[in-house]
Amino acid sequence: MGRSKGKRSNTRNSYSRAFKKHGQEHSSTYIRNFKLGENVDISANSSIQRGLPYKFYHGKTGKIFSITKFSAGVKVEKKVGNKRVMKRLNIRMEHLIKSKTKIKFFEKLKSRDSIRRVAHFQGIKSTNFKEILFDKGQQHLVSFNKIIYVDPEPYSIIV
Repeated sequence: MGRSKGKRSNTRNSYSRAFKKHGQEHSSTYIRNFKLGENVDISANSSIQRGLPYKFYHGKTGKIFSITKFSAGVKVEKKVGNKRVMKRLNIRMEHLIKSKTKIKFFEKLKSRDSIRRVAHFQGIKSTNFKEILFDKGQQHLVSFNKIIYVDPEPYSIIV
């Protein structure tokens, strides 16, 4: 008999539940709200077989483009050959997690906004947020003037 190549083949570890996390899903997973344009991580929950994404998309991040009663439409970028194709998937909410990919980006925006407000309050006209690039004069140089050569001892038998 040949080897199976079904939808859930080779998913023994990726679809398995964590330690002491088996069984029925918590009610909090059904209360979560998702918005259009929000980034989500696709994490297959094997206890719910309906709306389960294909194994390739497990662990990928996408953007929500539509929301229905029980599922969400997610756009995911897939590499096919040398192209990147936008795939549209309908996945149940149990298999989606709100992504934390843009948290640092939004923190940076908030800090910039607070700096702008302080500068405006103090009467300073402009603030520069460009990243400072180091030129060769500011870079750290390592000098190799004091190189000490260490010769290992030859192999000897100690009795």
